[in-house]
Amino acid sequence: TSINSMMSVYSETGDYGNVKVSGEILLSINYIYKTGALNILVKSCRNLAIADERKQRTDPYVKAYLLPDKSRQSKRKTKIKSNSTNPEFNETLKYVISHSQLETRTLQLSVWHYDRFGRNSFLGEVEIPFDSWNFENQGDEWFVLQPKVEVATDFGLQYKGELTVVLRYIPPDRNLMLPLGQFQGKRGFKKGKKGDPHLPSGGILEVLIKEAKNLTAVKSGGTSDTFVKGYLLPDDSKATKHKTPIVKKSVNPQWNHTFAFSGLNSRDIRNVCLELTVWDKESLSSNIFLGGVRLSTGNGVSNGKEVDWMDSQGEEKHLWQKMIDSPGAAVEGVLMLRSSMGKRR
Repeated sequence: TSINSMMSVYSETGDYGNVKVSGEILLSINYIYKTGALNILVKSCRNLAIADERKQRTDPYVKAYLLPDKSRQSKRKTKIKSNSTNPEFNETLKYVISHSQLETRTLQLSVWHYDRFGRNSFLGEVEIPFDSWNFENQGDEWFVLQPKVEVATDFGLQYKGELTVVLRYIPPDRNLMLPLGQFQGKRGFKKGKKGDPHLPSGGILEVLIKEAKNLTAVKSGGTSDTFVKGYLLPDDSKATKHKTPIVKKSVNPQWNHTFAFSGLNSRDIRNVCLELTVWDKESLSSNIFLGGVRLSTGNGVSNGKEVDWMDSQGEEKHLWQKMIDSPGAAVEGVLMLRSSMGKRR
């Protein structure tokens, strides 16, 4: 399903702050690399707060999201337990997600009191970032429930979907072995290159734009007409600009289109930044920006100069380094789209 509008943390129905948070939750988390299955076994809670003072009862259930995705498709819930501050759930909440993608996510588990006739009451939450989680440890662990964390109200709006790309850097010495039919792209990265522009020289960066998921829908009917634009910074001229074909009426488009940049030696590859932006095509007005990524070493410096656009983080930086470390090999990654291409702090 498409994410037509992302909810902010505070737009969910329910009462926050009415109940003083107490208690703990017992979890067992495991990840199966072969199938990409994340299993969160919610075992039990203990010492939960009394939610309904008048009736002296709590009817708890547990809700999960894989942040920053607060969409309906990210939500999981346990069954409601009747009148217990020490409920036993023993329910497994499941997600299917690649490990590289999982490293960019945070598991948010919140405990709620179900109110049949009014608003549900918040009983506490835990947040578990997976960027440093040890999945080898599959034992049970108690987590102390925390009050609602004060966050910027646009937190949920930052989720703009995901872009899947495959990168391959072919160094100059391996380039000669490629059949010419395999090369597609524009002339070299460096301006003023002489000779036949159709014959690649130096190393080649190949970028396969595979697909995107959960893009923002901007057209009536909950769709967008989407394409990806790519530049190899610092050169943002038409010489290095690439575009995919437009996929109409989809927020989960598949392009399977390759960009190729030539004339790159191994020093260049550490000083450039691949900027990919996703757009909705508008026929009578300006195209609408849907999100973007930057792939680079992320060290803030290009050819000895400090630049704003060398600001890759997380999986962006990890995937680029993986490509540098594996010359000639294709490396694939799922990247969270940024909501803005301004400099990251």
